[in-house]
Amino acid sequence: MSGPGADAPQDLAAAYALGALSADEARRFEAFLATSPDAQREVAEFKEVAALLALAGTEEAPADTLRDRVLARGGGEKTRALPSRPVVSAGAASRGGWLALAASLLLAAGLGAALVSARGRLAGMQTELAARSRTLAETERRLTERQATLDAILEPGVQLFQLTASGDPDPGIQLFWNLQLHRALVHGYRLKAVPAGRAYQLWFIRDGKPVPSVTFKPDAEGQARVERIPVPENGTVSAAAVTVEPESGSAQPTSPILMVGTLQKS
Repeated sequence: MSGPGADAPQDLAAAYALGALSADEARRFEAFLATSPDAQREVAEFKEVAALLALAGTEEAPADTLRDRVLARGGGEKTRALPSRPVVSAGAASRGGWLALAASLLLAAGLGAALVSARGRLAGMQTELAARSRTLAETERRLTERQATLDAILEPGVQLFQLTASGDPDPGIQLFWNLQLHRALVHGYRLKAVPAGRAYQLWFIRDGKPVPSVTFKPDAEGQARVERIPVPENGTVSAAAVTVEPESGSAQPTSPILMVGTLQKS
């Protein structure tokens, strides 16, 4: 192989960066390298290729015979003469082989990085799609519940009654009573939170006596909804009331009435 000099020494940048030069060739090339910013830039670029290959998991250094095989193949190939170089020497052809190898390694490293980036974007898209699917499912569930509530309210024979606190319209309970099916739907609003282990309990006043019904707790916004509540059929149901009781419910009220309303059928 010809040394650095008139025979385009910058062509040895790839071989130098990949460790393919002999010790003597390397010393002579380094002397040229100190005087050529272009060669320094090319060596830096080819060293980046070597670093990318190391990051890709290459643990063993290329065998000593690799350089000989590449140089032999490069020297045996026919090359087309360029206008500026009518005759291509075996040394120039071998350098061209190393340049082609370096270019292919750079391309492989670039494709690998692009693949990793594409996989990352795909994973992000899949995560976002899953989140949107969950949001859509939750929205559909809420719409279904609201539609069921609306259907129950609009059924024939349903009357609306209001349970309020004494002298204060808030908080309140809307009680939708289906007179034909003898069941009710309760919607509470602006309800205050209750202590742990406690809950609101609904009572129907039948023939002047409280009949225990469902217990419920408000959500973070003070809202509560309970559907398909059985209404006593025997006797006269004249009113409904709400107290705070143990979470499991009580057979008789154990605390003062918080909200009450008459249930007069129209």
